[in-house]
Amino acid sequence: MRQKDLKTFITLILIFLISASTVSFTLFRQRDKVSYQMYINNQKIGVIDNAARGLALYDAFMDEIKQRYPEDAIINAEVYFKEISGTDKQTSENQIIKNIEKILDVKIPAYAITINDEILCYIHSVEEGLRITEEIKKPYIEEIQASGGQLRTADFLEEIRFVPTTVDFVELVTIEEARNLLQQSKEKAVEHIAAQGETFWSLARNNNLNVEEVMALNPDKDPGKIRPGEIIILSAESKLVNVITEETVIIEEEVPFDKEQREDNNLLKGEMKKIQEGKAGKKKTEFLVVKENGKEVSRKVVKETIIEEPVKEIVAVGNKKPQPTPTPRPTQKPARSGSSNTSKTTPSPSPTPKSTSAPNPKPTSTPKPSSTPSPSKGSVTGMDIVNEAMKHLGKPYVYGASGPKAFDCSGFTSYVYKQFGYSLYRRSRDQALNGVWVAKSDLKPGDLVLFNKKGTKTIGHVGIYIGNNQMIHASTSKTGVIISDITKGSYPSRYNQARRIIK
Repeated sequence: MRQKDLKTFITLILIFLISASTVSFTLFRQRDKVSYQMYINNQKIGVIDNAARGLALYDAFMDEIKQRYPEDAIINAEVYFKEISGTDKQTSENQIIKNIEKILDVKIPAYAITINDEILCYIHSVEEGLRITEEIKKPYIEEIQASGGQLRTADFLEEIRFVPTTVDFVELVTIEEARNLLQQSKEKAVEHIAAQGETFWSLARNNNLNVEEVMALNPDKDPGKIRPGEIIILSAESKLVNVITEETVIIEEEVPFDKEQREDNNLLKGEMKKIQEGKAGKKKTEFLVVKENGKEVSRKVVKETIIEEPVKEIVAVGNKKPQPTPTPRPTQKPARSGSSNTSKTTPSPSPTPKSTSAPNPKPTSTPKPSSTPSPSKGSVTGMDIVNEAMKHLGKPYVYGASGPKAFDCSGFTSYVYKQFGYSLYRRSRDQALNGVWVAKSDLKPGDLVLFNKKGTKTIGHVGIYIGNNQMIHASTSKTGVIISDITKGSYPSRYNQARRIIK
């Protein structure tokens, strides 16, 4: 081989060897390049070429995210990296941040608000819960204070508890949201549009309610004058939680005086003479009043204190029989002639002079005063009496009370009739002397209905008939003024009579 050819051959060999070395180095470098898959809480969030740079990005983000949550928040974000081949596409830093936020697990110590052991929502602290419940009770407490009552307790009918727990941060609700949830309704109120001719009594009967329930639900409506188209509430709104308050109420009122009648033999029968003027006393009554959501549900007498004793009215009633009227002597007749042939004639008697008044007039007794004086306020109907009575539905029963804040049975009937100028006897048994007797089958609104005491034949209770076998009366200290059916319970067996005051 020539020397020139040998040099060319050697040159080609060297070029090949250099080229092969360059390719091998390049392949080695490509095989040596790696990337890293970044994980948070075992979930992939992106590919990054440098694990140290990814960790720095994570630390900066966590410093920022901690500023968004309370100090006691528990942020669970466990980070790690895995090496992968260098061919995967790199994830941008903005996308990595977004992916971290999506899978970030933030827990928070919290309190579950429970109602009768059922969870309603979650709040951050007990202090928030107490603030919410106090805000719900506040309007009812302020109403009691404004009315002059003395608050004893304010609580919830349901059991409300704050139970410690840990929840996802997103499950917490604000104070306002929790208050709205607690004040929501379980059931809406049932409303009825009144039709022509409907009454509280017909609505109660058709909806399986008591008349007093319908009246209590509609205190602003006149039960005797329901107009077509009026909205009548038949069922109250049912709330999720209900505020129960107890308050002390003190009422000063009159104590009615008793009336005593004494027989007097110096007065003619039917005559009456007042010996001693009656005077009402004064007493202070302390009540324990229970309300639900601001509406009174019960009233109980705690203590009664007599401030001024009443003075009894004493009336003398005549028992003396009138003297019998003397019988006038007959005029003497002229003597007849002894014989038909006598010559003397009997002179005619002188005429008796006329008198301007009848001799020996029969004494008359003073008429008994009417037990039912005429009204002082014009024409009154039985429905006027009923409508006035209905205004006092729900007021408390207090023995001896004659209104207007509290009544006993005869105090109630006396008070109602007094508003129209009628004066009734104060005691229930004496009210059987007022007005005129009326048959039970002929009862009309406004009539008095009287009942015996249980187990006796003595009148001990009285009410005002309102129609449809119903009466309104001051019943007991537990019920106050209510409406009852006189055909139910003990009333039929105790029925004594009825009196009509207004003809």
